[in-house]
Amino acid sequence: MPDQDKTEPATPKRRQEAREEGKVAKSVELNTAFLLLISIIFFYFFAKTMTETIENMFEYYINMSAWFDIKLSSLGILLKTINEFILKLVLPFFILITAAAFLINVVQVGFMITPKALEIKFDKINPVNGLKNLFSLKSFGELVKSLLKAIVMGYILWIFIKHNLPIWLNLTKTQPNTVFVNLAKDTFSIVSYILIFIIFMAILDYLFQKYTFEKSIMMTKQEVKDEYKQMEGDPKVKQKIRSMQMEIARRRMMEDVKKATVVVTNPTHYAVALQYKQNEMNAPKVVAKGINLIAEKIKEVAKENDIPIVERPQLARELYQKVKIGSEIPPELYQAVAEILSYIYRLKNSANF
Repeated sequence: MPDQDKTEPATPKRRQEAREEGKVAKSVELNTAFLLLISIIFFYFFAKTMTETIENMFEYYINMSAWFDIKLSSLGILLKTINEFILKLVLPFFILITAAAFLINVVQVGFMITPKALEIKFDKINPVNGLKNLFSLKSFGELVKSLLKAIVMGYILWIFIKHNLPIWLNLTKTQPNTVFVNLAKDTFSIVSYILIFIIFMAILDYLFQKYTFEKSIMMTKQEVKDEYKQMEGDPKVKQKIRSMQMEIARRRMMEDVKKATVVVTNPTHYAVALQYKQNEMNAPKVVAKGINLIAEKIKEVAKENDIPIVERPQLARELYQKVKIGSEIPPELYQAVAEILSYIYRLKNSANF
């Protein structure tokens, strides 16, 4: 299906499927910008501490060299102390960067585990698909972005060097400590300028990734219809389910016929089973009803369970049309039903005598 036919926004189901496959709107540039920002903030506040740690390390080893003989047996102690210094130096930064990387990913796409994204898909190594991706909108955007970054960052670096080169040449006449401080400040400045540009590019990249992602998951009108049909259920399947439900309800209704007090019928078409328990019910209620074949089945079950069957054509039609299964009969039918029940009770009393 050509891409131009995909005119419909993705449904929630399509979005969920794409997410399960690891397809989300995510900008690597935004990750880079955020991590660079965190790094600059870290070094801005902890540069002095790190410098002191390095100075202490050099001082320690210089002092130790006066009395420490480097032998194979003492090499372990030396390596241990070096590792401790290095760990103390880089561990806080490593923890911060790891937490920041996790945070920016969660902010962009939320917390997700996508096993499907780890599955081997041979279409990804298909040369035809690779060639198609090479000339896609996303690839073109990545190319433009890379060229723009290289040009702008190169220009920023050139302007900065041009402006500061005379100052750096004069530093050769100053103390080493002064040279180090000035170079550190200049490095911080150039990185800050580059960071501003990277943040700007990251925002544009995120918007671009969002746009290309939305384009990639768009659907055709037919796909939307098929998905809706799938979610709602195929009409044939729904009809089969409905038939099964009706059959279950019919069986339950036939079981309730066995509890009926009387069955009122039109001899050929209608049958309505009524139940009435004195001192328990306010009025008789319909426990089963049907026409034609179902009516015949109700009468058959009634005969098998010795339930009286009374022919009252007009009353049978009114009960069928006006009263739902499980509901009590309306007041206007009290008199007619009471006459039938009275007749049934007289028959039972006569039979008992």
